[in-house]
Amino acid sequence: MSAKSHSVMIGDLEVHYLEEGRGQPLLLLHGGTATADSWGEAMPRLADRYRVLALDTRGHGRTNNPAQKMSYAQFADDVAGFIATLGLKKPLIIGYSDGGQTALEFGLRHPGKAGALVLGGTISRPTEAYLEGLHGWGFPAPGKVDFDRVAAEYGPYFEQIKVTHMHHYGPDYWKAFLSQISELWLTLPSYSERQLASISAPTLVIMGDRDHLGGAEEANRLYRHLGAGELSIIANVGHEAVNKPLFWDAVREFLARHDERQD
Repeated sequence: MSAKSHSVMIGDLEVHYLEEGRGQPLLLLHGGTATADSWGEAMPRLADRYRVLALDTRGHGRTNNPAQKMSYAQFADDVAGFIATLGLKKPLIIGYSDGGQTALEFGLRHPGKAGALVLGGTISRPTEAYLEGLHGWGFPAPGKVDFDRVAAEYGPYFEQIKVTHMHHYGPDYWKAFLSQISELWLTLPSYSERQLASISAPTLVIMGDRDHLGGAEEANRLYRHLGAGELSIIANVGHEAVNKPLFWDAVREFLARHDERQD
């Protein structure tokens, strides 16, 4: 079995997604600058039990961005529109990094619409370490980009960004794309304890203990204030925790307790 490529119109937004498997719907929300293709190894692991749908976020990959700006609130509303358009019933949602921030916003903005949430590499406020990390990557201020610094920091992946996001707006889109990413990342909301407590869906917070953008302390803050939170810390790994087998062991165990089959 291999993932099939589809697209669906949600107003003026053309959302590209990959689909594999059958069963309860499960949405995968990728990280910033990535695409649905980044879930290539994860999808087969989940497709034996779920109908897995991996979306290209607005402005990423093969999904367009008519507004030419990005926000986590808009991303969450796009997910809600996708769920409504496809007629999905209380899908499980796994988000990582930007996808996790989107899933967090979804829990706030669309209560009762998700069966469960997984927030991987997700934080609840723009900490000093988070902002310093982004500045070090070449994003000095919202909407500003030091392209040479980004190229040096990202290495070969920098060229991949140019290629994977050119489908709608051509080979020079990467400059506008990174400027929009800079605005998105450097205006990350700070969520109050009251806001977090209002998210009632079962939610797994999962983080690498050496994640320089978050880490165990920030994961714990998020987990403690959620209405129905659980916490998993993956040892001796940074922001790439999503690539570790232990990450997926924890996710599958969590989902099995909150999906429709309950077996």
